[in-house]
Amino acid sequence: MGYSGESFESFYQGEVSSLNPNYGSFNNENTNYLDQGGARMGAGGIGFPGSAMTANQLGETVNALKQGIKAFEVSLVVPETEQSIPHQHFAEMRALMKLSGVKPSVHGPLVDAAGFGEKGWGGRYAREDNERRMFDAIEKAHELDPNGNVPIVFHSTNGTPGAEYIPGEEGEDRFKEVALGVINRDTGQITQAKEHRTYYMSTSEEDFKRGEEDIEKGGTLMTAQGSVENQNAVEWDEKLKGIVADKGKVDRSLGSLWQKAEALKLANLNLDNEENIKQYEQIIRENPLVKNEMVKSQILLENSNLSFRALFDKAYKYGTDEQREKLKELADEWKSEESKSREEMREKGANPFRQQIDASTRQDNFFAKFSRITSEKAPELYQNVEKFAMDKAAETFGNLAAKSYDEYGGNAPIIAIENMFQGMAFSKADDLKELVDKSRKNFREYLVEEKGLSEKEAKKVAEKHLGVTWDVGHVNVIKKKGFTDEDIVSETAKIAPMVKHVHLTDNFGYSDSHLAPGMGNVPFKKILEELEKTGRLKEMRKIVESANFVKEFKKSPHPWTLSAFGSPIYGAKMGPYWNQAMDTMGSYFGGYGTTNPEQHHTMYGAGFTTMPVELGGQMPSATRSRFGGAPLA
Repeated sequence: MGYSGESFESFYQGEVSSLNPNYGSFNNENTNYLDQGGARMGAGGIGFPGSAMTANQLGETVNALKQGIKAFEVSLVVPETEQSIPHQHFAEMRALMKLSGVKPSVHGPLVDAAGFGEKGWGGRYAREDNERRMFDAIEKAHELDPNGNVPIVFHSTNGTPGAEYIPGEEGEDRFKEVALGVINRDTGQITQAKEHRTYYMSTSEEDFKRGEEDIEKGGTLMTAQGSVENQNAVEWDEKLKGIVADKGKVDRSLGSLWQKAEALKLANLNLDNEENIKQYEQIIRENPLVKNEMVKSQILLENSNLSFRALFDKAYKYGTDEQREKLKELADEWKSEESKSREEMREKGANPFRQQIDASTRQDNFFAKFSRITSEKAPELYQNVEKFAMDKAAETFGNLAAKSYDEYGGNAPIIAIENMFQGMAFSKADDLKELVDKSRKNFREYLVEEKGLSEKEAKKVAEKHLGVTWDVGHVNVIKKKGFTDEDIVSETAKIAPMVKHVHLTDNFGYSDSHLAPGMGNVPFKKILEELEKTGRLKEMRKIVESANFVKEFKKSPHPWTLSAFGSPIYGAKMGPYWNQAMDTMGSYFGGYGTTNPEQHHTMYGAGFTTMPVELGGQMPSATRSRFGGAPLA
């Protein structure tokens, strides 16, 4: 339906925009919000990518050129397929694009910058492997335009799970976190923590609810982050209890051994002379059970010490900076005490019984100090996976920018980090902004320390070569959680200063369905208005990702896209427009052709349905004109 009750048989036909009411009617030529004037976007600013399913990106480029586009994104998305593209094809694509005036961009392979995979975090080497693969794509991107700055898109994540949000109530954060991914930093395995209600003995009477639905409203609210902290506290307590239990076995064994040693007058026998040594050895030979008990207690003590060492290791790795400092001091004290103890034993000639007792006592003292250091805040064995992945991903992107700049200088490709949808890491604008900020910081440090640039120069270079690809379809998926167009616009406003590249795709807010613009409910006009406020919208390459439309309907989405944005047909940037010409019969160079097709009126009736077209009717009479014999168009 159009305005004033008008009915349009074609979705895109006539004056009415496919994006009404969200995008406007394209009738207001006095506004200047888009780069072409009015509520229209010129065809020169819109492009699309090659199919990610084929290595024949050269063929995809030729297909795109036939459709008259001026921006094309070479797709290296599938890692295995990307490796099947011949090196020579990049030179061919560069030549074709240069001849036709097409501006290239590249979508890099889907690998995770932080090093995550199907089995969780793969560790340092997985991150480094992915970094090398991503740089390989950067080298290929540079071949497409060695004298320019080709935007290359990398997903902010391709395996790191993220938080889930719902709209917060009045007075709460608009993005209220209700679930988040949790990583076991020891194993790299991932679980999920959810917001939930908990009940304790101290819960007030009014908070005890009956019925399943009421239970979800009573008790005490445990946030998702609170669940992680609680999990750390419980896990750490269990590990401390394990040490205590092991130490209990040592103490019992030593107690039994000490009694026997005292009975045999061995407990305080110093082995500081030959006569005492001979006496000690004779008693041990005559009492093999004592020797066995001594071996047993020694093994238990060593096992307890190994468990303590492992716990110390975890506390140092996953504790706070303050805890690390205290643990370092404790380690220095331990080493000093160990050295002092060994020296005293050599001087006194202490026997093995006394050595075990002293070692056990020393371990008790240090374990008590260790427990006090870690009791205030349990080390983060479990961590919010986005927090964990942030530094890892920023290291990768910072390294990529540094290597690229080192190789190509000012002509290095622009790394544009793409936002993903909710449920994956860094989907929220604030988190994506933090990722880019940290990546730029890493890059700046390299430029200052290795390249000798000033802080001001380094900041300028980092902001040029590291930014964001804003995928409007991805951000629209927050609608399934109850968010609105206003939230999407707010997210766009936060990230707009960092945006270098735009992915235009439509959906209905429930999945990333990759429809052509105008076929879903993405608020394109409001998003583009925010991006235009940067003053750089015209520079941004706007790539329409509509793979699902192509797959399902076997048609190019480009004509529908031009119609959706009301692009002018002619280079003069004036009427007629694609939204007016779309789906009309006949060539647009020769007018709009038959605007009332005969089939329509044959079915529904009209006054001239049976008259031939030569006489002003709608029914073609033959393949040739009966007057001149010329072929009919």
